[in-house]
Amino acid sequence: QASLLKNDETKALTPASLQKELNNLLKFNPDFAEAHYLSYLNSLRVQDVFSSTHSLLHYFDRLILTGAESKSNGEEGYGRSLRYAALNLAALHCRFGHYQQAELALQEAIRIAQESNDHVCLQHCLSWLYILEQKIFDSCVLLEHSVNKSLHFGLP
Repeated sequence: QASLLKNDETKALTPASLQKELNNLLKFNPDFAEAHYLSYLNSLRVQDVFSSTHSLLHYFDRLILTGAESKSNGEEGYGRSLRYAALNLAALHCRFGHYQQAELALQEAIRIAQESNDHVCLQHCLSWLYILEQKIFDSCVLLEHSVNKSLHFGLP
């Protein structure tokens, strides 16, 4: 279903039926992180800010609680989950037009990424900072810096 939502939403279950299936899954296994993520995507589809925020936070909580993140990539997964949770929360708030909340979440993601010396996460933060700044101001300098850093780290 996640792949269908990403690639061809018309072939996915309807938002109501998908949420019903997810609720059944989560009733029996509330720590199923992927189900929370799919619920997040489904809530985005219907522009439900409360449910999408709730599901996104539960997804990252479950990743941290189960330790699945650290097992999958060999990095210190706990910190990685935290900084990407803050980054995703910033993106979510920006998508719904909550620019002040997006800026606060982005500042937190930047702080955690700096402490961890995670240049890739910092570059993603810089990209979102540019998007956020465009919503508020017009800044070409930030875009130029972002492109140069992306090229330096081999990011698209």
